[in-house]
Amino acid sequence: MLAALLSSRERIDCWQTNRIENLRRHAIANTDFYRRLGDIPFKAFPVVEKSMMMAQFEAFNMLGLTASDGWQQFEIGQSPPGYDLGCSTGTSGNRGLYLVSDRERFVWLGTIVAKALPDVLRRRHRVAVILPRASRLYDAANESRLLKLRFFELTAGLHVIAEQISGFQPTVVVGPPKALRWMAQNGIAITPERMFSGGEVLDSVDRTVIEHSFNLKLGQIYMATEGLFGVSCEYGVVHLAEDAVHFEFEPVGDRLVSPTVTDFTRRTQVMACYRMNDLLRLADKPCRCGSAFLAVEEIVGRRDDCFELPPRGTVGKAITVTPDIPRNAVLDADRRIDDFRVLQTGSNAVDLVLNSNLPDDAANAAKQSLTSALLKLGAAPDITLRREPLPVDITAKLRRVEQRWRPHAGGELPN
Repeated sequence: MLAALLSSRERIDCWQTNRIENLRRHAIANTDFYRRLGDIPFKAFPVVEKSMMMAQFEAFNMLGLTASDGWQQFEIGQSPPGYDLGCSTGTSGNRGLYLVSDRERFVWLGTIVAKALPDVLRRRHRVAVILPRASRLYDAANESRLLKLRFFELTAGLHVIAEQISGFQPTVVVGPPKALRWMAQNGIAITPERMFSGGEVLDSVDRTVIEHSFNLKLGQIYMATEGLFGVSCEYGVVHLAEDAVHFEFEPVGDRLVSPTVTDFTRRTQVMACYRMNDLLRLADKPCRCGSAFLAVEEIVGRRDDCFELPPRGTVGKAITVTPDIPRNAVLDADRRIDDFRVLQTGSNAVDLVLNSNLPDDAANAAKQSLTSALLKLGAAPDITLRREPLPVDITAKLRRVEQRWRPHAGGELPN
């Protein structure tokens, strides 16, 4: 396996350097965006964000396909011959379009299978993938004959796909934690050997329910429209896919970083120095599995969902609250809390939403714990406790901590 060859940071760096140089030459020769920059070194490549890539989509792909033409083809289920068009779910209301070649689909498949199913050459797994919408990206699995894969669209409804998955009897299930937890709580009759969470933040309350019900250790696949970024090892630790992607990190605090990625396996649509919106907490010690690939202690959430709160008692710079702080404050308050929402709804207003059947003492403890955590940071928002049902929403990604209010420009906030 390639991972075994990349057994040290020095080997990983050398591997990446050579492939990034190949990508640099390809980008300058074959895409308008990088051709206009001239023959500059990779370190001089500009950081690209989603809005920029979508606005100049034709300049980032070697076909010169515009975003408008791409969306038109995507909506009627077409793609350029030999290529596949797909899109992200648009968590923040801004869907992203992607374009990959048939060859790149198989490279993606090989990478993910090698990491998630190391025994695939000895047996043919039946893999159930639960995601919001289908994509030809996953068809590469069945075309390869390495495994039998079936895709189950969340939009069909959980009861519908649960019956279908039960009939399929997968050995491996991949899906968002809300769907895996729903199947666990509703006693869906499947006995997978492996299960991977992906597409949403995996909270401890979901992990506990899923692992207990299916009697296995839940793995994670860290993947987005922009590529495959990591898969958990046998110890449950997510390792970044540094054999396919180069990562740079912007520090956010408390070992939290936000990655900028360069996928050197992709040529059709160049993904170089692409700034992600994710927040990761990197591990501060090597993993027991021995992998030299960077380990992620926690996928915390999205930068878009950081709260921006005014400091207590003064006017000044906003206090940034990363999603893990309210999440941990609520979950640590009482073991009976198994679901919640924490929403910033105003400049200094936060809603804490808990299940209506949660006992009052647990709800009050959660509010007090959240208040204390934010006070410790120097903020004192008005926290409103709401009690209501928290049903599974199959139309959107689950975001238990969500920013629903945007601060004024410049970061100055009123009291």
